[in-house]
Amino acid sequence: MKREDRHSYLAIGLTAFAVISASLCLFFLLFHMKEVTGFLNTIGGILRPIFMGAVIAFLLLPVHRNILKFLLAMTSDRKKEDLRNLAFLNLMAIILSLALAVFLIYLLLAMVIPQVYESIVGLIQAIPDYIEVVQGWLQTFFEDNPDIQASVMSIYNSSAASLEQWLNSDILPKLESSSSALDWLRKDVMPNLTGVVAGVSGMLVGLLVLVKDLLIALIVSVYLLARKDIFAAQGKKIVYSLFRTDAADLIIGEACNAYKIMSGFINGKLLDSLIIGIICLVCCNIFKFPYPALIAVIVGVTNIIPFFGPFIGAIPCGLLIFLVNPLQAVYFAIFILVLQQFDGNILGPKILGDSTGLASFWVLFSILLFGGLFGFGGMVLGVPVFAMFYSVVSRLVSYGLRSRGLPQETEDYMGRTGPLSK
Repeated sequence: MKREDRHSYLAIGLTAFAVISASLCLFFLLFHMKEVTGFLNTIGGILRPIFMGAVIAFLLLPVHRNILKFLLAMTSDRKKEDLRNLAFLNLMAIILSLALAVFLIYLLLAMVIPQVYESIVGLIQAIPDYIEVVQGWLQTFFEDNPDIQASVMSIYNSSAASLEQWLNSDILPKLESSSSALDWLRKDVMPNLTGVVAGVSGMLVGLLVLVKDLLIALIVSVYLLARKDIFAAQGKKIVYSLFRTDAADLIIGEACNAYKIMSGFINGKLLDSLIIGIICLVCCNIFKFPYPALIAVIVGVTNIIPFFGPFIGAIPCGLLIFLVNPLQAVYFAIFILVLQQFDGNILGPKILGDSTGLASFWVLFSILLFGGLFGFGGMVLGVPVFAMFYSVVSRLVSYGLRSRGLPQETEDYMGRTGPLSK
């Protein structure tokens, strides 16, 4: 048998093996999806500090690069020739970027937390007044609508009778004697208290685990920032070893473009939300809205979500203001509309620019899709992730049209153009 024939049979055998293996894997995934999902969740829980550290390093990367660029500019060319000096400058840039991030977070929390605490305490203290106001509204409403009052009162009377019967038949007999009371406490009350204690202890354990993960994530972020160039080079080696040079160039170019889209959107959106929160805090104090710090925090955090964010944050804030002063709630709704227009038409485009390149329809589509699949995180990251996918598809379509000698602009395909091939 010739050598070329052996190569062809080997290729056929490898192809058949790959098809059979892929079919078996697909069969396993379809009929054991629950086990696969559980396994992936377990792996995700184990690697959560790694993911958190990657996010921290991703957010700190622009700051680290600017600090490193400044330190390199302050260093003489003779010292930069020594690799040990470059490594030291890189380490100093990492430390300074982490210190700057911690300082900014501390400064922000030091300004916001006391005011948010006062707002929450004031809200809790005002709850009895709110109840009285609501009761007054209900009484007035029922006086003007006797038919609705009769229906509601019938439900109230039946509920009160059921509660009274439960107290007289179940609770009071168990409290008449000490033995029955102790038996009731042991059988009914203590298991519920045990559940409450277990829930509280579970929350404390979860908090300690989160603190542990954050500490590990900080260490991971330092390693990633220190070795980012090595990791990038190793990734390029893998890509160029698996694909042709032109295909590898395309993959590397798309990876760089994806990083630009993701970093530009996330960093710009965080800065935009911070500015919107500060503007909201200042304006709430000027207009004498209640709970200004709490409202500013809610509006600033929800503003991270594109398109729907301002309205999601405005709903609970508007309800809080409505309980205090209904007229001010109307003013607050007008203020949120003006703030959203300012952010969407002036501040947002100024900071974000055309970082995603998506039309409004695709922004809405990506938010609904990824938000439904992954919740709040999907609503935040759905737009840049879909923008990366959209960019890849657009480049592939342009490449296919260019290779066939066809026009690449969408305008050339609008209207009744007829067949392109003659």
